[in-house]
Amino acid sequence: MDEKLSFIPKRNLSPQTVSRGGGGGFVLFSFLIFIISAGLWGGLYMYKNYLNENITQLGKSIEKQIASFEIPTVNEIIDFSEKISVARNLLAGHRAFSNVLDFLQDFTMKDVRFNDLNYSFADSGEPSLALSGTTGSYASLTAQIQALEKYNQVKQVSVSGLSSDTKGGVKFNLKITLDPAVAAYAIK
Repeated sequence: MDEKLSFIPKRNLSPQTVSRGGGGGFVLFSFLIFIISAGLWGGLYMYKNYLNENITQLGKSIEKQIASFEIPTVNEIIDFSEKISVARNLLAGHRAFSNVLDFLQDFTMKDVRFNDLNYSFADSGEPSLALSGTTGSYASLTAQIQALEKYNQVKQVSVSGLSSDTKGGVKFNLKITLDPAVAAYAIK
């Protein structure tokens, strides 16, 4: 019995073929993605360094500019700016009576005459005019009131004390409440 019993076959029972072409495309695609990712990472790293260098240079430039300022001159400019601000606030709160006179000049009819004028401000800050005057007829008084009411900055017009004078004209009292913008000071 020279023959030994073995469970390992001594010959090929079935032919086996190895396929090498199936996974090559995936490996190539994965390699390309890796190369692109590495290139992008390297580019971003270099860009980050470039930005950090620019930030450092700009910081040094700003420090040089700050050092070149003359502190007394800067303080003078700040003081002057504050004075201009105070002047603007004063002018913004200033009420100009000349604007109200210009309004009366522009909106008074030719045959209406004002004999008395009282200019005041209500608690709400609205300017008001109390006027007494004469005109030739009730029709001209009506035309005057309509002209005033058409103006968008007139808030209210009221008439009182209607009477006839000795010359056949009409005496009246007129109260006009204006928008505060009419009396506001404006630089022309």
